[in-house]
Amino acid sequence: MGKFEILEHTADKGLEVEASSLPELFETAARGLFYLMVDLDAYPPTEQVRIELHAPDLEMLMVRWLNELLYRFEVHHWLFSRYSEVSVKEREGAWHLQAVAHYRPILPEQIEWDGAPVKSVTYHGLRIERDGDVWRLRFFVDV
Repeated sequence: MGKFEILEHTADKGLEVEASSLPELFETAARGLFYLMVDLDAYPPTEQVRIELHAPDLEMLMVRWLNELLYRFEVHHWLFSRYSEVSVKEREGAWHLQAVAHYRPILPEQIEWDGAPVKSVTYHGLRIERDGDVWRLRFFVDV
């Protein structure tokens, strides 16, 4: 399983993520994103949804993925904590993601917050790199 580290920034928060594969990078980034806000172990998932996205490049796909999860959290009150069947592939000049995202329906007032709610993932400082067998991601969020 991949790992993440919280980055402190003047006005925002960020994450550095390491994983052994591209799907694991997307999965770990999503776990880290929600970990910035809550203790995910306190809210085990009870439901799941299939998510499919595409983008012209890998960085945009990552931002779309994370912001899609935040959107569904904000609008539908789905707190995501686990991911399965994650696939990230390049074909026909674009990047495609498919994943099953596991969540718990929960209203914001029922959550014990560990940090400020994340508003969005930004392109500021965004970096995805591959170093041999290790994928690395760095990104910041607006809180």
